[in-house]
Amino acid sequence: MTSAKTVGNQTRLRRYRACHERIDYTSSPDVFSIIEHHLKIGTDPCKAGVLDCLIRTAHRAITGNWGK
Repeated sequence: MTSAKTVGNQTRLRRYRACHERIDYTSSPDVFSIIEHHLKIGTDPCKAGVLDCLIRTAHRAITGNWGK
């Protein structure tokens, strides 16, 4: 039997995945420590948010595009 909470979570996840592509990623050990560092200092409360922040920052540093 499936609980109402489980059904609600599945529905929410389907809506999220419809707009947000999933990328399966396994970091190398040195990168994992960077991600863990940013989780500990509170950059974002989840790994996906930390990765988003790091990727945006790297893009800006590489391209010099400090706009959006």
